[in-house]
Amino acid sequence: MEIIHSRLLDNWIRAPTLSFIHPHCVWKLAEGQICPGIHQGCDFHGYYQRQIDSTYPEWHEIVSEVIGSRIGDIVVGKYQFKRQRNGLWYNAPFARFYRIQGGQIVSVHYYMGAVSTQLSPFLCTTDSSTYVVLHSLN
Repeated sequence: MEIIHSRLLDNWIRAPTLSFIHPHCVWKLAEGQICPGIHQGCDFHGYYQRQIDSTYPEWHEIVSEVIGSRIGDIVVGKYQFKRQRNGLWYNAPFARFYRIQGGQIVSVHYYMGAVSTQLSPFLCTTDSSTYVVLHSLN
């Protein structure tokens, strides 16, 4: 199943067409995206692309990894865009979580920012008083 999902996402990334998207697909865009919030429908992706095009006339995305799973895929990459004010190119890392059912994308979560490849140090949440030895009365 992971291979099937990865192939579907690979095809979607190369040529995003409406046939890949369920008509009631839910799009959740976190802060930092062009149009944050929750959106629904298969035509939202085109609207999202037009919003990016109007904000950054010169931009493209680079996908660095597609991670397949039984329920969908995770896509990690970065946007590269040119600011009109100073003409410099910038990078903006992203992560997207695609849920796939029946050969179609049914929900997508878009996040901006780098994905951590390391877990935070373990925080001790155990109350040490539970380790106190209770002496037997015998």
